[in-house]
Amino acid sequence: MNSPSVAPKRADHPLQGMAWMVAGVFLLAVLDALSKHAVSQLSIPVLITARSAMVLILLGPWVLRSGGWSAVRTRRPWAHGVRGLFAVCSMLAFFESLRLLPLATVIAISFAAPLFMTLLSVPLLKERVGVHRWGALLAGFLGVSLIVGPQALDGELGWGAWLAVLASLFYAASMTCVRWLSPTESDLSMLIWQNLAMGLAGAVGLIFVPLEVAPSMWPIIAMMAILVLLGQRCTFRALRLAPVGVVAPFHYSELLWAALFGWVFWHEWPGSHVWWGALLVVGAGLYTLWRERARTQGGV
Repeated sequence: MNSPSVAPKRADHPLQGMAWMVAGVFLLAVLDALSKHAVSQLSIPVLITARSAMVLILLGPWVLRSGGWSAVRTRRPWAHGVRGLFAVCSMLAFFESLRLLPLATVIAISFAAPLFMTLLSVPLLKERVGVHRWGALLAGFLGVSLIVGPQALDGELGWGAWLAVLASLFYAASMTCVRWLSPTESDLSMLIWQNLAMGLAGAVGLIFVPLEVAPSMWPIIAMMAILVLLGQRCTFRALRLAPVGVVAPFHYSELLWAALFGWVFWHEWPGSHVWWGALLVVGAGLYTLWRERARTQGGV
């Protein structure tokens, strides 16, 4: 692996980038499917603590190869703490929403995260958002409303949908903090501090729930930790091999995998309103991405 102090050179290999992104999204979809199974068997504090511990163990060799403590030492512990808090809140809400909603519905709602990131970039990063991107945001949030709308009209809109929206909001806040931290912090440092924060939060939660893990769940937790790192490494690799505008749209293929896994393992299939809503959300995300690319290339 590369030393965190040395940024790999950018390349332009679009087909390889697409392949890495598709592979990464597939791995993350498998992770979400395993997460849905895990939350039906474990309390969320136990799951968060165990998964974070596994991730930190797997990151150990990377830390040693990168210089030990010096590779993760930071002068911005409070900034990492804020990001860790957002990540914890996102994971708590996401896991609980998986208990209550079909997998594909949760994933469709999670596509609102890039829209929230654009929204949060205005107050947090002082970025300027033009009228076109505001229009895309409106269309995207209309798509989210369409996904949850039928339940709302029937008076059945429970915590599941709200938690999925909150998970997207907190995830967007966490990722916005990545941009805030990136000028001074390495990928490895952010991974370590985030998982330390999540592990600590999970450990606090263990005060209130019994520490019960069936032996059959440990391999699943270990696989989840492996998938977290492999999925992220694949997506990082994709972004180094090809421009964001080329590979990012393939992230939305996760909805197809989620629908397939939900149908095979839980006999779930999203209603037509989920697909139409997801189409609006994805379209808004792709349009925002296109506008950002045009802006950085000097377009209007």
